Amino acid sequence: MGELEEIRELLLRVLERLDNLERRIGFVESGSRLDSKIIEMYRSLLRAYASVLGSVARVERMAQLVSSDLDRSIIRVLANSGPMNISQVTEEVKRLRGSASRRIIAERLRRLAKKGIVERVKGKGKVYRLRYPEEFKNSGNA
Repeated sequence: MGELEEIRELLLRVLERLDNLERRIGFVESGSRLDSKIIEMYRSLLRAYASVLGSVARVERMAQLVSSDLDRSIIRVLANSGPMNISQVTEEVKRLRGSASRRIIAERLRRLAKKGIVERVKGKGKVYRLRYPEEFKNSGNA
């Protein structure tokens, strides 16, 4: 099973548990404010967890649109760390893969920018960020 499929399965299990918990909560009659606060806290935590898993799944879907492992590593680095310059991306990719060339990373970032997956932003040096999935979808590249 691929990584994206595993994330999808995990997200579905979390959503099923959230639905089950909400059904059970509906049957609980509580006279205590503390019980209500605890229940609402659990709801908030489960929604946040489902949201994070959904974001990870969107990033993984974007990573699947590129053909090389190096490009997927670049997408994951930018998704995890936010905007970074070429040197920073190179260092993070080295940590993931064991080796990376700054020249090749710069070339790949330019290609990913042409595809609309990443974009250059203002910052020290040539800084890139992953485009938000909604922006990517609207660019006609998804």
